[in-house]
Amino acid sequence: MVNGVMLTLVLGCGIIASLCAIIAAWSYLRRGREPETADRLARRWLVATAVFGISALVLRFVWLLLL
Repeated sequence: MVNGVMLTLVLGCGIIASLCAIIAAWSYLRRGREPETADRLARRWLVATAVFGISALVLRFVWLLLL
């Protein structure tokens, strides 16, 4: 039971981090008329990527401690 829940949480955080990274790249590359706004938006998505990526790593180590 615990293994299934932890696997779902780790994979979910990893997938969300990957999606945030893709959105950050997309928003940075589609600058348009306002490059400062695109830079700010990309930075916010990269912060979200870091938060979810580190969360996935921490959950992985917690999972190993629970085994």
